Amino acid sequence: MTERETHDELLTRFELVEMMLKEGRRSTEYWGWTSVLWGTAYLIAIAWTYWSHRPDIAWPVTMTAAVVLTIIVAARKKRTKPQTPAFRAIRGIWTAVGTAIFIFCFAVGASGHFEMHSYFAAVEILLGAANCAVSMVLRWRGQFMIALLWWISAVATCFVAMRLVTPILVFDTLIGFLGFGLYLM
Repeated sequence: MTERETHDELLTRFELVEMMLKEGRRSTEYWGWTSVLWGTAYLIAIAWTYWSHRPDIAWPVTMTAAVVLTIIVAARKKRTKPQTPAFRAIRGIWTAVGTAIFIFCFAVGASGHFEMHSYFAAVEILLGAANCAVSMVLRWRGQFMIALLWWISAVATCFVAMRLVTPILVFDTLIGFLGFGLYLM
C-alpha cells in the first residue's frame, strides 16, 4: 500500500467516525423531547410534594407516569433508520442510569431511609454521570456543561440548608432537563 492510499484510507475512516458522531448528535436532538418530558415530570412531582395531602405518593406516581409516557411516545416516534453504535451507546447509558435512579429511589422510599440532602445529591450525581458519558460518546461540550451543572448542584445540595435543596433541584430541572431538551428540539 502506498503512502497516498494509506492517507486516503485514514481520511475515509476519519470521515466515517465524524459521520457517526454527527448522526449521534442528530439522534440526541431527535430525542430532546424526553428531556422535556422528564423535566416536566420532576417539576410536577416537586409541586405535588409541597402542595398535596399525599406527598408520599408524588414521586412514585409521577415517575411511573413518565416511564409509561416515554414508552408510548417512543414507540410512536420510532424511526426506520438503522441504529448507529453511538445511538445504542446513548440508549444504553440512559437506560442504565434511569434504572439505577429508579432502584435507588424505590429502595430509599420503601426502606424509610430518606434524607433529603443525600437523596437529591445522589440523583444529581447519577444524572451528571449520564450526561457526562453521553457528552464523551458524542464529543459534545454542551452536554458536558449540563453534567457539570448536575455535579456542582449535587455538591451544593450536600452543604446548603434544608430550605435550599428544593430550589437547587428546581433550577437543575429547568436548565438540565427543560432548557437542554428545548435547546435540542
